[in-house]
Amino acid sequence: MMVNFRLANVLLCDSERSVTQPSLYWRQSRLPRATEKGSVILADPASERYDFATYFNALSSIKWRRYTPIDNVWLHLRVKGSLTLTLTSYSGYKSPKRAELLTRTVRHDEVADLDVEFPSIAGDLLAFEVATASPVELVEAYYYTKVDEALIRPVELAVATTTFKKEEYILPNVELLRREVGGCDEPVAKHFTLHVIDNGRTLDAQGLSEGCVVVHPNPNVGGSGGYARGMIEALRQTPQATHVILMDDDVEVSPESVKRTFNLLSLVRDEYASALLSGAMLSLEQQDMFREDIGHLDENGMFEPVKRKRSVATLREALRLETMRASKVNAYAGWWYCCIPTAVIRRVGLPLPLFIRGDDTEYGIRCDEPFMTMNGICIWHMTFSAKFRANLDRYQVLRNSLIGQATTGAYPGVDFTRAIRIVFGFDLKNFYYDGCELAIRAIEDYLRGPEYLKRVDGAALMAETGKKNEKVVPLDEIDDPRVLRVSFKPEKLKKKKRRNSAQHLYDYVTENGHRLPDFLVSDEPAVTLLQDYAPNKIRNRSCILAVTADGNEGVLREFDRRRAAALERELRRVLAKLDRCGDEVAASWAAAKDELTSVSFWEDYLRRMAR
Repeated sequence: MMVNFRLANVLLCDSERSVTQPSLYWRQSRLPRATEKGSVILADPASERYDFATYFNALSSIKWRRYTPIDNVWLHLRVKGSLTLTLTSYSGYKSPKRAELLTRTVRHDEVADLDVEFPSIAGDLLAFEVATASPVELVEAYYYTKVDEALIRPVELAVATTTFKKEEYILPNVELLRREVGGCDEPVAKHFTLHVIDNGRTLDAQGLSEGCVVVHPNPNVGGSGGYARGMIEALRQTPQATHVILMDDDVEVSPESVKRTFNLLSLVRDEYASALLSGAMLSLEQQDMFREDIGHLDENGMFEPVKRKRSVATLREALRLETMRASKVNAYAGWWYCCIPTAVIRRVGLPLPLFIRGDDTEYGIRCDEPFMTMNGICIWHMTFSAKFRANLDRYQVLRNSLIGQATTGAYPGVDFTRAIRIVFGFDLKNFYYDGCELAIRAIEDYLRGPEYLKRVDGAALMAETGKKNEKVVPLDEIDDPRVLRVSFKPEKLKKKKRRNSAQHLYDYVTENGHRLPDFLVSDEPAVTLLQDYAPNKIRNRSCILAVTADGNEGVLREFDRRRAAALERELRRVLAKLDRCGDEVAASWAAAKDELTSVSFWEDYLRRMAR
């Protein structure tokens, strides 16, 4: 029997973003006016033309045809007023080709339903335009397909979000998903559970656990432990989840992303039934900026997005994202929003107990499944570069990468010793010696083997290594007269000149002044951005003032030739030990794989950490 199946809602109101970022939803200089009923008024009072070919409101025909067997698409409008509706399609991103598929003029003096079929779904994006001849009230709009009911898969969708004392993020997200997903009139509402894993044990578990929401107090076992607990709860809930979305707590989410996820999974082809669905990360600071959906590791152990950042406010860039089929080795999906079939979890096991950083990359590569992405399935997250902490990005990332490679075979062909040398050299030349120490410790703790990881208290270790994080303070609180003499414009710090070959050789030989006599080194501070390597600015300087992007805060790093030499000796020592004992240590990690990723291990680990 053929039935109507909703694919994606057209977002008319999506928090304040509908006003602050209208080009994500429609294109027109005059904003629609929202009503108390949830509808919008178009063109009040003048006639206008509204184009819904946008990141959130165009339908990705190319993806729906790739991932599902649909062969028809309809547009449903619930509308009042006089208007001309035009169905459109777009193909190609270099010069987007627009095609008008159908035009229909209608007038409804009362709210009425209007259903129109797209004559063709062969384009990359399908969309529509509304030209008004009077004020038009648009109550509802969505894309749907007519499909054989037998093709609709049963989906029980769980979301697992791990939080640690971030009530300002998690509480609004809980209430939003409870109301807009669990309380909606779409099929997902009856097949949705939100598991909140409270690593801080600061939430009112009893008060918040109602309807589709369940709060689980949990010991502070980091992201990997929180998501492992979420996977276990999804596997054991009634009815049992078929898919679990792992989602960060410090994000803003659109409920429509969860709805589109459910709809896509309900129609997915057999060849994508085990695929991981990766939601895009958009920037919380610049909300039209796409940052990443799929990431990968290069052969040097550097984590990079597969697609470059771009503003999805433009049709061209929204089209580019949907048409790109970038294939990379060692690809993964970040757990800011990643949907995993529970059948895959049963096959490959739970995450490694890495506490934080690298758990999602290792797991995504271990799964060895294809990835799905789609416009409008996303979250907004603070840009990672604004969150640098050395105990995470130097110790945790490097240690966990070595562990993942040895334990589960993730990251084949990646040379992490080269990655360690790169970041060590980066920090050494930037006079960030504590970062160098953390990189060395990462290797040392990896060499201690799996028994160390089984018993270590991740929260205590984070607190200990966190003492090496730089303390960034307002510049006027840095008690050094040299800082008062510094003058710079923050916006110009991003501009860097490329080194020529002679400068590159000079920096390599001198290690940015560490091998120069004192009289050749100036004590006037060089000014750079935090976590930026600007060799032409710091060359032959004995101190660096590393500042935030706005130039208001920073840290003064001092040149220390003796400490640098000692750190280089330590690095050579631990790398020699890694070379000498590496095979034996890697074998011990590989032998522990099944235990470290098992439900029984995690249940015991969670009990021990809760004491």
